[in-house]
Amino acid sequence: MTKEIRRIDFEEFAAQLPALFEDMAREDDIVVVDKEGILFRIETTTEAVKESGRKHDPERVRRMLARTAGGWKGIDRQALMKDIHEGRQQSSRGRPA
Repeated sequence: MTKEIRRIDFEEFAAQLPALFEDMAREDDIVVVDKEGILFRIETTTEAVKESGRKHDPERVRRMLARTAGGWKGIDRQALMKDIHEGRQQSSRGRPA
């Protein structure tokens, strides 16, 4: 099941902060806040986060895979591979190809 992504501007976010957080906790959704063209993604989590980084969470990985499944559907595989191979043949400034 994918999370709902809601996009709002900063003023609406600031004005509705307490209610918005309650809704997010209840619905387990994602909010993208637009502040002068810069986007901030806010989402709920129940994960424990260690000082050294995120704790390995298999359920989180499953949710991520479910959200991204089918994201490449409809991509022309042959054209993609051709583009990748052509890109590898181009020279880069300061580095060999």
